[in-house]
Amino acid sequence: MGENGTTIMKKTTVLTFVFGLLLFSCMETEDLGPVPVGSWSNLTHESNGFVMERVAKLQDNALGYRFLSNGQLIHRTYSGWCATPPIVTSDYVGTWERTGDTITLMAPYWGGIHRQEWMIRQSSDQSIQVEILSSEYDRNE
Repeated sequence: MGENGTTIMKKTTVLTFVFGLLLFSCMETEDLGPVPVGSWSNLTHESNGFVMERVAKLQDNALGYRFLSNGQLIHRTYSGWCATPPIVTSDYVGTWERTGDTITLMAPYWGGIHRQEWMIRQSSDQSIQVEILSSEYDRNE
């Protein structure tokens, strides 16, 4: 291979690398920052709280939370007041903040605004156990 062929091969390799880097950077990836950043579902209720499992994405018509690293919260919960099967859910966009082991959430729901405060009891990359410290509903009139 001559000098001209080597130059073309180097340019092709660089262009392929740049194209792959651009393509990869545009793909949507789950933000897996520190707990609770990520998607959580499969809630198991306990006496004063619940346990959630990390999931790749929230499933349709399943309850769950998606915590984004910018403090935005997506709470997937019941679309209306009736919680009998078949369950229909909606995504409600709110906010969250973590201070130490306490998480403060605020999100709308079908009837107003729901404010909660949780204490993290245990957490790992795959599950989180929280105790509900407070839960307050401000109803739309």
